[in-house]
Amino acid sequence: MVHLIAVLPDIGLTAAIPSDIIADRKIDADGLSWVRLKDGVNLVGEQVGDRPVGLLLPLDGDWPVRLAAADRLYHQLVDDNADPPITRQRRVRLKRALRTIDGRQSGASYRTLATQFFGADRVAAEPWKTSSLKAQVSRLATHGRRMIDQGYRQLLQGKYR
Repeated sequence: MVHLIAVLPDIGLTAAIPSDIIADRKIDADGLSWVRLKDGVNLVGEQVGDRPVGLLLPLDGDWPVRLAAADRLYHQLVDDNADPPITRQRRVRLKRALRTIDGRQSGASYRTLATQFFGADRVAAEPWKTSSLKAQVSRLATHGRRMIDQGYRQLLQGKYR
């Protein structure tokens, strides 16, 4: 939702990415930089590094979402105190829902997916036909399909539920 740029006009800005939070850095043949921070955030832009860094935020209908994303990025870079846009539990559920859809498209059964998510012992602990894990994987498939069909837009707009 935000575009990182590094080439800023020389107006006395000094806000560069602190080197102690950079985990990895690569530059391609065209000069495009990719920086992975220690907390897992990826930044892409022109010559990201020890030069002043800025963000480009278009003035469009998504302005509030872009501004909130820029604010989270600022807090992550500067004071290491950013609230995640979604909770860890929701992130795990979203990953499982999308993995369920990928598995189903590859021909995996609900039982196979439940075994991958919860372990063989837990799946075998109750009759599969009436298993709560079977119902949970079914709900994950429904959620994953809804995310693919329309929910990804809500996720990008910060409205994920």
